[in-house]
Amino acid sequence: MAFTEAEAKVLGALSNLEPPQALTVRQLCRATGLPETSIHRALLRLSRTGLAMGTLQGPARWRCTARGRLAITRPVYRDYAGTRP
Repeated sequence: MAFTEAEAKVLGALSNLEPPQALTVRQLCRATGLPETSIHRALLRLSRTGLAMGTLQGPARWRCTARGRLAITRPVYRDYAGTRP
């Protein structure tokens, strides 16, 4: 699956977190420089494909799955894997 730039940025930001950590949409906006609508769209697609998942605590927080961490390590996405929140 090829990622859009927004998906790659979001997945890159999430992949840098330690497993118990998660980010809100607002935190992802700050980390990636993307508007909320782009973040929501990217998270929807990433969650539907099993690359990211929402947490049960509120406010909604998002984290990368093991499959998502593997996907963002592909050479074509190397620049996005370094996106720090």
